[in-house]
Amino acid sequence: MRAGVVPLFLLLAFGQEYRSLPGAQTGYPQLDRSYALVYEAEAPKAVLLLVPGLLGGSTNFALLAEHLRREAPWLEVWAWERRANGLEDRRGFLTQDPTAYYQGLPEPDLTPLRSWGLEVHLKDLDLAVEAARKRAPVVLAGHSLGASLATLYAFRHGEKLKGLILLDGALQLQPLSREALEQGYVTPFGRFPGLEDLLQGRADPVFRLPFLGPRDLALAEAEAFLAAKRPLEPVPYGPYRATREARALLRVDDHYSLFPLFSVSAGRAWAREGLSLLGLLQGRVVLTARGPRSHVVEWRDTGETTDPRAFLRAFARPETGFSEWYFPYRLLLEVAGYPHVAPD
Repeated sequence: MRAGVVPLFLLLAFGQEYRSLPGAQTGYPQLDRSYALVYEAEAPKAVLLLVPGLLGGSTNFALLAEHLRREAPWLEVWAWERRANGLEDRRGFLTQDPTAYYQGLPEPDLTPLRSWGLEVHLKDLDLAVEAARKRAPVVLAGHSLGASLATLYAFRHGEKLKGLILLDGALQLQPLSREALEQGYVTPFGRFPGLEDLLQGRADPVFRLPFLGPRDLALAEAEAFLAAKRPLEPVPYGPYRATREARALLRVDDHYSLFPLFSVSAGRAWAREGLSLLGLLQGRVVLTARGPRSHVVEWRDTGETTDPRAFLRAFARPETGFSEWYFPYRLLLEVAGYPHVAPD
């Protein structure tokens, strides 16, 4: 769905190039590719190829990439995206109101996701590494689940890498048993189906969490996209009103997010606050904004490392964004049971 969506002038304005890369052949020619947001160097001495984690898109690394390019002009940075990002309908970001567009986000045909497991993604990553090696020696860096992918890739193709960096992640010391991989397993969050249910169409091919489904991820990107353009514009926030930047950041800041693994520290709402019942049920102190202290709920930069407006500007772009809306459940399952899928 991405082909032809983004005008060239938008790509040039951002100073990076969003590239489509060859992918493993799985019978879906329009989707058999991966992607990279490339921060090109004039004469690179090395390419840092960054692999995002669970639900992560290329702009996870945007602020890091911009910082590295300033500090090391000789370093070229490729923020990789997996093939499922090609299923995303990005046309909403070219409308006047992306949030309205994504309120009724229809799902694409998700059948291909059942074929996209660990082997397919390792082949995609290998082709991305080969493309990057044409520029300079490659250092592979993976974050969270991306660190597991990077490790498995290095086991198989270590001779193609100049270095390996693991950020907040590694392979599980106790991987899934073959029975759990094939039949499923039970966790405190409920039963997770196995490969048999997935391949026979009895299980959802998309990894979803409450409040973190494809529509939620698309709306978060849409809100951040508008907030970056008009941060102080008042918009509805429940029965109250909030600035666009406050509404967008309340979704992801660590004071208010129900998902600490997917949160960021970027300031604090100027609002009347209370405790989240769902947070307490998790055994965590999570705040909620109960209403404005003045006319609207506002956002304040409290001097944390992450600049809130820089974060919003990097969060979503017409061609790519912070999230992988349709993360393949098969990939998550097979990474967890990697010895039975990629024994080498």
